Amino acid sequence: MSIRALFSGIGRLFAFLRVTLANMLVLLVLLLVAAIFIGIAAGPSRPLVDEGSALLLAPKGIVVEQQSADPMLLLAGELGQADVGDLLRGIERAGEDDRVAALVLDLTSTAFSAPAQLEVLGEAVAAFRERGKMVVAKGDYYNRDQFYLASFADEIYMHPMGEVTLGGYALYGDYFQGLLETLDVNVHVFRVGTYKAAVEPYTRRDMSPEAKAANQALVDGLWERYAAQVGANRGLSPEAIVAYADRFDEFLAAADGNTAQAALEYGLVDALLTKEQIAERLRELVGEAESTSTDAPDFRHVALDDYLQPRPPVVFGDTVAVLTATGTILMGKQPRGAIGATNVAKLLRQAREDDAVKALVLRIHSGGGSAFASEIIRLEVERVRELGKPVVVSMAGVAASGGYWIAADADEIWAAPTTLTGSIGIFGIVPTFEDTLGSAGVTRDGVVSGPFANALDPFVGLSDGMARALQSTVDHGYRQFLRVVANGREMTTEQVDVIAQGRVWSGAKAQELGLVDKLGHLDDAIASAATLAGIENYRVRHLEEPLPPWQAALQTALEEYGAQPLPPPPPPRQSQDAAAQPRPDARAQRPEARLRTVRGVRHDVLGSGDAP
Repeated sequence: MSIRALFSGIGRLFAFLRVTLANMLVLLVLLLVAAIFIGIAAGPSRPLVDEGSALLLAPKGIVVEQQSADPMLLLAGELGQADVGDLLRGIERAGEDDRVAALVLDLTSTAFSAPAQLEVLGEAVAAFRERGKMVVAKGDYYNRDQFYLASFADEIYMHPMGEVTLGGYALYGDYFQGLLETLDVNVHVFRVGTYKAAVEPYTRRDMSPEAKAANQALVDGLWERYAAQVGANRGLSPEAIVAYADRFDEFLAAADGNTAQAALEYGLVDALLTKEQIAERLRELVGEAESTSTDAPDFRHVALDDYLQPRPPVVFGDTVAVLTATGTILMGKQPRGAIGATNVAKLLRQAREDDAVKALVLRIHSGGGSAFASEIIRLEVERVRELGKPVVVSMAGVAASGGYWIAADADEIWAAPTTLTGSIGIFGIVPTFEDTLGSAGVTRDGVVSGPFANALDPFVGLSDGMARALQSTVDHGYRQFLRVVANGREMTTEQVDVIAQGRVWSGAKAQELGLVDKLGHLDDAIASAATLAGIENYRVRHLEEPLPPWQAALQTALEEYGAQPLPPPPPPRQSQDAAAQPRPDARAQRPEARLRTVRGVRHDVLGSGDAP
């Protein structure tokens, strides 16, 4: 065989393999597409759940509107994030599932939750109970947020060495004026609004009387709603809940310092049980699991992640799109955990250009940020509406300042009664360090071609002309903010100015003032958006950019290796005796209510009650 014939044969072989592999690839793609359409036609399959099981909800870490793999959360020790949407879907689906007989709330590792998130989760648990199904809460101890959710349960179990700490709500601020004076740093503040208190930490040593008055009204309103709801859930008056929080030391002394016994006698919990005793009680309720990874048999249950799998496939037809915007509002493209003007504008354009999307719900959880970025997002919202697609805003825990700016043009604004909103105001801060350098013997000198050539040099100082220019831009920004709100809310700028001035309002108060249309949660806003669009049968699709590969890998690794947030340490206490016996009649026996400066930084505190 000649060399030419050999290479010719090899060439034909490679050509054959190339064509064969290409054909196989096309066949695989066709099979994949067919499988997708078959899956869509068949609908999502039901997860394997034993009859009479309990759905186990064990939120780990902070409750969020949108999952994020921000490494700063890791540095802060928050290795867990519980998606409030997943929690709600699990509870609602289990309520309609005949195979699920009970709901178990394991709140041991649940961290901070916004009051608005607690309320919607509580409503979902209450709806689950109304179907005649049992709800049990268990935990080693309960802080304020954990106990709010637990109070919706039929029975609350706590460890015999546990504790219920209510306390109330508080707003803290660190004030740096003393430190800045020590370092000879000059802080130039430009603001509009009596209540725009975000600048106060750099200009004062304590909270201003105006900020205190506004913040006191906020925490008192939150605490009043908390006490009313928890009290109603536990068969106590609101005054009784407040009394336990404010006079905790007295009730603890009456129980000989036994925190768990004090909570039991007061009717806050139903039984003091060890983990083994709780497991036994749950096995009595729903039966014993067929298999378990531990030596002791487990109760029959399905975990939330397993229960929500598989996810519903992508569907077509009339759609209500939900875009979640959570975090600080910034220019450019930002990772999850922040609201990037570029990201959000892109998603809004997708919703605008997608013929299947008939309405949009913008879910906002943000305390504000860049006014420029907020305006970019608002204009995109306006363009969606110009196409005849209704836009409904659903406010989560907070939608203030820039968060309200992007909401103002919506057809409807929904908020929870405890949502923090408003803060319609503008400010700017420019620190300069000329005196700091001077105290170290460093001076700065030179020449300029005009008064504004180096106007923002932090080591030269701020000229009177530059100060006037900056204040003018802030004044203009405030007037623009007023116009945005006035146009969106069909008010005059004078009417908006009265309720603006940087003041933060609760959702309930904001509705009274006309800043919010209706009180409710995300599902209410979605239903309202569909009604405005004139559609009855519709799908809900969440618009979001996928996590970057490195963030997705990090999140997967954390879940794979079981990384969990460290729960807050319980307060120190002396050793106590073994578990007290369950008190099945505890609920019937519930009593009614009986009547620093460090290195120049001052810590100012505002609370809703006398308790810490």
